[in-house]
Amino acid sequence: MNTESKISWELLRILTDTLDSYRIRALVDAKEDILNARIYNEQQYYSIIFKIFDQEKLKYKLFRFLNNFESSNLETLENFSQNHSLNLNEVLSILELLKNENLVQIEENYDKIEGNETSDYDLNLKDISIQSTKDNISKIKCIYEPVKIIFDSKICSGCGLCAGICPMDCIHIDNGYGRIDEDKCIRCGLCYFICPRTFLPVKILKRYQESSHKSSMPSKIGSYIEAYSARTKVENIAKVSQDGGITSTCLYYLFDKKEIDFALGAKMSKELWRPTPILLKNKEDIFLTAGTKYVNNPNLTLLNQINQADKTIAVIGVPCMMQALLKSEIYDIGIPSLNNVKYRIGIFCMESFSYESLLKIFETLKVDITKVRKTDINKGQFIVYTNDDQELNIPIKEISDLARRDCEVCFDLTSESADISLGSIGSPSGWNTVIIRTETGKILYNNLISNDLIESKPINDVKPGLILLQKIAGVKKNNCSNHINTLKKEGNRIPYY
Repeated sequence: MNTESKISWELLRILTDTLDSYRIRALVDAKEDILNARIYNEQQYYSIIFKIFDQEKLKYKLFRFLNNFESSNLETLENFSQNHSLNLNEVLSILELLKNENLVQIEENYDKIEGNETSDYDLNLKDISIQSTKDNISKIKCIYEPVKIIFDSKICSGCGLCAGICPMDCIHIDNGYGRIDEDKCIRCGLCYFICPRTFLPVKILKRYQESSHKSSMPSKIGSYIEAYSARTKVENIAKVSQDGGITSTCLYYLFDKKEIDFALGAKMSKELWRPTPILLKNKEDIFLTAGTKYVNNPNLTLLNQINQADKTIAVIGVPCMMQALLKSEIYDIGIPSLNNVKYRIGIFCMESFSYESLLKIFETLKVDITKVRKTDINKGQFIVYTNDDQELNIPIKEISDLARRDCEVCFDLTSESADISLGSIGSPSGWNTVIIRTETGKILYNNLISNDLIESKPINDVKPGLILLQKIAGVKKNNCSNHINTLKKEGNRIPYY
């Protein structure tokens, strides 16, 4: 915990606000229960509390600073940033917490980025008007509820992060749906705080992604540095890969060079075509994860198995998982496994299905599940390949009612919050589209090339290229916006983006 060289009345007020935070008090009161659950040891427990303490203290410090003015703007935030040796992105992210907790009201003024007419999120922040509450904040202090309210509202993404960090191990995600053991829950609110469907400050996430590389370009597929079409040169991976095998090749390189100790991914369970999370420990485990799974799989639930210090992790996951990880990096609350995530490897995802819905698709196509060799989504068709080389397909629009309703509130097709994003849309058959988003992703991709593990072409040299990807990404954003507007009109809970 940071120390102060000078005690002042203002500091005492800030410390009082901080110590009165429900987030801290809930963890302090439940210390014995948390340590008995053995998810975190005592050192990790204190690390989490002190990290949250510093975060809360900074939040209330900004709040008290803003209260010195009748109204505040971007210049006010820049002054606070300079006075406390913070970058502006950090201050804006804390301001989002104050807004989410109804302690401030803000109105943002944006300029469209010159030459870009792609998305409401692709904007330059011109100025911001801030009004902070003058009420007694003890009357409106935020209590983060358990994510049961997200489960019950049918907007849970099924990413599994809440279960992966819960100090009581009382949250379970199965087939894309969550439940909480109410007898074990201590109502600490950590699950609510890290959930990508409670509040996800999209503009803040974009600012962090763009700031990771000065040449980053905004677009309908999120900010990126470069884009390629690629396929693996690793023969064993090519034999089992869904498309170009780049996801598996990334892990192959990272394990081979000892860049990571673990990876989180998905493999098929003993029940045919039902995926399950897997903790990969070596190159051999990679082959258990080959192929695309269209049933929701909560990879992030396994984070609570790897809280060891000095372990490096890569996470393979869909857009909601990448959002959860980037949000948790921005709002770091000291969870050891999250701090050990070094690589965010995102997969394209339009939507996912429950296991029961997948079985209904097989039933509609009149195919025996035991004879299914591979599934794919391509050119608007859900395709099933059988062991005897049959190819069966059905238009996606005819099975759209089988997709998880929760996916309708997701705007992200291409894992915009990842370090490197991978999919098949935009590339020829047998190749992957690769979107490099951060310096970490750029270094990883360049290492695949320099180690002669992949064949790579600029995306502009292949057909259909980014035009198709941008189009489909735009469709998903529009569908999401329309669905959220419908939920609003009906008075239903929606994610705060």
